[in-house]
Amino acid sequence: MNRIVKIYCEGKAGSSDFDLISKIIHDLNVTISPIGGKKGAKSAIQVHENGTSKSDFKLFFRDRDFDIPVPSSEKLTSDTYVYFSYRTTIENYLIDINTAKEYSKDKSWDSKSLESIFIDAAKEIRYFQAMRHTLGKLRTPTDFGTNIMEKSGILPEDLSEEFCKNEGYKKIEQSLDKTQTWNRKNYDLEFNQFVKLFSDEFIESQHFLVYFQGKDYMKSLCKLLPGFSPKDYYKYAKANFDYTKFRDLVELRNIVSNNM
Repeated sequence: MNRIVKIYCEGKAGSSDFDLISKIIHDLNVTISPIGGKKGAKSAIQVHENGTSKSDFKLFFRDRDFDIPVPSSEKLTSDTYVYFSYRTTIENYLIDINTAKEYSKDKSWDSKSLESIFIDAAKEIRYFQAMRHTLGKLRTPTDFGTNIMEKSGILPEDLSEEFCKNEGYKKIEQSLDKTQTWNRKNYDLEFNQFVKLFSDEFIESQHFLVYFQGKDYMKSLCKLLPGFSPKDYYKYAKANFDYTKFRDLVELRNIVSNNM
């Protein structure tokens, strides 16, 4: 009898999560079950598993976001049946300078400086990303969030170091009645460590594609490339996606294959 193997993911059918996993396990007899947002994910999975088609092997593949630290090597991070991506968000696997160059050929924004524009877009948000990573690192056990904006993909008008640093700490101040673990001194220490990490050299070597939030970065890029359509770009990138370029995605494929 064939084993029932399921992969749970965020989003819905047609989302980037669903589409990339479909590429990874395209020739395997595996069911992909999207469950919406990550909040309440384990409860949603339990509901699925209590149904008539309980799986013999299941895993929940989700992006790391700012919930756990970036591992020291390109690999998945696991917690029981939950597997976190190496890159911060699913969109980070689709954002690729060479893919963007191919997509941009003969478009209105196409230029010889396209690569430098991609780098500049990352530099623009380095302090905003340092703040989000700092909040992600400090928010246990009290969750004060990782964003000063309403949601990812919306950037503040002021992206300066001083503004991002101060606004980020205000998120912690709102929770000081719940936790005394963090204060301004250790917040500044962590923030400065991320600023140091996100140097020009770090960004120019494209390591930002691992750390920076994909929606935030795409918003920054669109400000520098009028006419650039994220929706159309992602459609193109998905059609040309090669999961074998990413060690953690190859690892995901192997885990599933070995449990069939």
